[in-house]
Amino acid sequence: MKEYKFKKKWNEMTNEERLSCITYFLEEAKQDEDWYIRIEAYRALGFTEEAKQDEYWLVRLEAYQALGYTEQAKQDKSWVIRREAYRKLGYTEEAKQDEDKDIRLEAYQKLGFTEEAKQDESWFIRQEAYRVLGYTEEAKQDESWDIRQEAELFFSLVKE
Repeated sequence: MKEYKFKKKWNEMTNEERLSCITYFLEEAKQDEDWYIRIEAYRALGFTEEAKQDEYWLVRLEAYQALGYTEQAKQDKSWVIRREAYRKLGYTEEAKQDEDKDIRLEAYQKLGFTEEAKQDESWFIRQEAYRVLGYTEEAKQDESWDIRQEAELFFSLVKE
């Protein structure tokens, strides 16, 4: 790559200027305050383990995609990264306790619904659990109108 002397220092450049000459300032770009500059630097330089610690979730996501998911990714603050980690590495019982309802739902779908799923904070997960495991009288008392209605309908179809 040809060497150039630049008229401005990195911190004097606009974002557009920084992007145009990013390959000459890769180390500065990796530390830039703008996540887009940082991600472009990693794309040019190659993602490193350091990128998995970036403050912005898209940078971390691309780093995991490039370098591979680890158990550490299952603990990431971004639900997108945690979900992708579980999808790549496999769901475990801990995923049923994740703060994100979509991750919990996928965990139950992969590992099997259990009675504990009927107590989940998400009405959608509870409804899926009742549909898979069967409705019980307690479903008629659920806080979710949808579950109560479906339970009533189910029991109206059952012969005594």
